[in-house]
Amino acid sequence: MKKPSRRKYNNMLIIFVLLFIGVLQAPQLIKTYLLEPKQQVEIVTGVQPLFEGANAIQKMHFADYDLVSDTSEKETKLIEHWFTLEGTVLNTESVKVLKTKLSAPSTVEVWLENQEEPQRVTIYQAPNFWMMQNWQGEWIAVSAKEEYLFR
Repeated sequence: MKKPSRRKYNNMLIIFVLLFIGVLQAPQLIKTYLLEPKQQVEIVTGVQPLFEGANAIQKMHFADYDLVSDTSEKETKLIEHWFTLEGTVLNTESVKVLKTKLSAPSTVEVWLENQEEPQRVTIYQAPNFWMMQNWQGEWIAVSAKEEYLFR
């Protein structure tokens, strides 16, 4: 039996290297071209609402006073302002740093339609914004004047 020449060894080596590369790339090629892509879940970052949009606010209890919808035009406007509040989501590191630098928090109890228990919103006041915890438990930064939110 005749031995293969050096040229045949080189050709076989090249073929085996190409096959090895193909085996290494096969999972990625199958995933890219043969499998259907999964539905991507959209993660919302950035601006988040303070309350869910489904239920309207009936009553709000602050430390010094209460607001009830449909009692006066000024109180109804304040409740509308609160219901439409949106803010920028803060990451946990920022919240930890800000909590140490800000004064004591205050809490607002908000009664929504079709809910037995009120939602409690924790509020920290910073010099340029309000830090509030929304209905999902996320901390958001809301830029608004004090007259826009409070009496």
